[in-house]
Amino acid sequence: MRAIVAYLTAKPGKEAEFQQKMIAQAKRCLANEPGCLQFDVAQDPKDKRRFVMLEVYQDDGAIKAHQESQHYKGFRSVVGDLLEDRKIEVLNILSDGVAKRA
Repeated sequence: MRAIVAYLTAKPGKEAEFQQKMIAQAKRCLANEPGCLQFDVAQDPKDKRRFVMLEVYQDDGAIKAHQESQHYKGFRSVVGDLLEDRKIEVLNILSDGVAKRA
């Protein structure tokens, strides 16, 4: 499995709009991409402009399918004006990857 960790900083005053659009995108990815196993949106409680996305994909093929999806391609332009900074890391998951959510 592969994880994508995205560190995103919203422009001042754009936090709520970015949060709403990012959560909607996470739901779209989970609903429409069989290889997307997890997509969480987190916000720094000390800096409301700072967000972290944790995405887990079955494999590199699932990441490629994600990047080729229409909802992914269109989303960058939707949030482009809301973002001040972004940093993306792609990592290998070494643990068993079993989710423990209720």
